Amino acid sequence: MGRHLLRYRAGPRALRRLRREGLAPGAIRAVVGPASGPRWLVLAGLDRALLDGDLLTRGRILLAGASAGAWRMMAFACDGPRRAHRRLLDGYVGKVFARDDTPVSVSRAYRDLLAEVLDGGEDGVLTHPVFDLAIHTARPRLGASRAALAATFLTAVPLNLLTARATDLFFERVLFHSCPPRFHRPYAGSVVPLERRNLLPAALATGTVPFYLESVRDISGAPAGGYVDGGLTDYHLNQAYAEEDAGLVLLPHYRRRVLPRWLDRMRPSRTPAPEALADLLLIYPSKHFVAGLPDGYVPDRHDFKRFADDPEARIRRWRATVAAGEALGEQLADDLEAGRIPDLVQPL
Repeated sequence: MGRHLLRYRAGPRALRRLRREGLAPGAIRAVVGPASGPRWLVLAGLDRALLDGDLLTRGRILLAGASAGAWRMMAFACDGPRRAHRRLLDGYVGKVFARDDTPVSVSRAYRDLLAEVLDGGEDGVLTHPVFDLAIHTARPRLGASRAALAATFLTAVPLNLLTARATDLFFERVLFHSCPPRFHRPYAGSVVPLERRNLLPAALATGTVPFYLESVRDISGAPAGGYVDGGLTDYHLNQAYAEEDAGLVLLPHYRRRVLPRWLDRMRPSRTPAPEALADLLLIYPSKHFVAGLPDGYVPDRHDFKRFADDPEARIRRWRATVAAGEALGEQLADDLEAGRIPDLVQPL
């Protein structure tokens, strides 16, 4: 592949479909936004290429995600998605927090950002002619207070080393969906209809990192309790989103490794279930591209601490990453136009 900027990998059914039919409008049935924190910034160029192209213009397409991935998908479903995505990008990069900020103030800042992204367009998101939106959240079973969350993680982290079911024992999956009747796949959790009054709270909840933000409590239409980051239960991919042979599930990702749940970071051998991978098309940047980013890495949440005393340096680095990522979008557009993805794609 040489200096090609993108890597394409596909599950077995997806691979057969791509090599038989290629990748064209109508092939995609779902797009997944992984939980990522600031790592999503490297994908902004890919997002814009998808928004500017025609790949996501036919049929019903599910946009599903957790944390910042869900925020990206929500922007896709807004009226004027390019403007909404730009509002998300600029607001996210420009956020500056002081050392004395509290979970309450951090939550307020992100709630304001998400309100700016929506710009009063909740109804458009919920009735989009092409996209259905699904937002993953997690409801801690022992409660969402700081003390309860501390007890949860003290128990869940070591137990997760023994069993992949540890996350499910401590967190209930709750999916907020703009059109639940269309979500035909089996789902181990609660499915709550998205509506105007719970869209913003659900979006805030999916990005509520425990201890850093305040849990979102008693969301309208959902089981009672506090809600936190959906990446805990649905980190990158923990669900089959398309019916068998109905189409491809597109996962633009910041790396090759795909994990089901956040705690699985400590067990690299864990992967999504075969049915979740079967129809997957994974797109991610090459190692060569990542090596050329500022300091040679994809931005992450630790940057807030690394540059706590110099937030302008962080902002410059993040903007440089976004600018570099434009080349990924151009690469994707070129590969689609040339029809070369079936020749480039490799097995997962």
